[in-house]
Amino acid sequence: MTAPVELYRVGACFTAASLFEVCIYPSPGLVNPRDNGAHTDMSLLTFLLGSSILSPYFVACVEVGWRETGQSLGEVFGQLRNIGVQAERELLRATSGVNTQRGQLFVLGLAAGITGVCLAKGIKAPSVEFFATIRQACQGLTERELENLTARPSLTAGERLYREGGYTGIRGEAEAGFPTVEQVGYPALQDALGQGASFNDAAVHALINIMACLPDTTILHRAGEEGLALVQSTARAILGAGSVFSELGRALTLSAHSTFCAARLSPGGSADLLALSLALHLLGEGLPTPELLLRPSQFKG
Repeated sequence: MTAPVELYRVGACFTAASLFEVCIYPSPGLVNPRDNGAHTDMSLLTFLLGSSILSPYFVACVEVGWRETGQSLGEVFGQLRNIGVQAERELLRATSGVNTQRGQLFVLGLAAGITGVCLAKGIKAPSVEFFATIRQACQGLTERELENLTARPSLTAGERLYREGGYTGIRGEAEAGFPTVEQVGYPALQDALGQGASFNDAAVHALINIMACLPDTTILHRAGEEGLALVQSTARAILGAGSVFSELGRALTLSAHSTFCAARLSPGGSADLLALSLALHLLGEGLPTPELLLRPSQFKG
């Protein structure tokens, strides 16, 4: 059965979201077009290379979901995981082992596969049914992968954070159907665009909203609960000052970028969920028009 062109269009939405995420400025602590954020081992070009490597795998995930609707969602998830393992291998090979987008690969690859399932079933993505399908596909994920860690000789950062603090990280977020995207990031993006914000500024607004509430395990790994508290309180202060819609909110966002870079705070988990929020916008509204992409940002510094 020949895959319809629509599958490639869906895959393009996920690739575009991956590319757009790293092109947003200011994104406090994150790699962006003006500087390397809190990082010394990666740059904008590293991320663009990573997105280029991941692009065909996003299409492959969409196609798996579309073709395998006769299987259980658990079986589809297993196939997506296999694609993810191969994609991660190629990503790390291209970046010489630098972890640019492993988290994003999991988030976008899973969502791309479930979008394929929904496409085959006539379910709109995004929609309540879309998020429910993700929950079904990821049912039991946290217990399977995080409950029996004592026998492991070594732990990843995410596994250690779960054992020490009960933080479920991106696994828990996925098992819950990405509630931070459904209830926070995606609505914030849509609201900002509805108010006439540029694509860049709307994405910054969505990122700040996500940072304000997400227990970002990237921050927890780097800076512990004290670092997470700083990130969340800073984001809330930006929102309280008007976010991207006010001069003070924009000034605080630029200041947060400087502060996070100096402290080596990089909210990578929030960035991954921003990428998914962007992908869902593109799925629902189509690729942005030139007029939207050319709309000037309000950030000057």
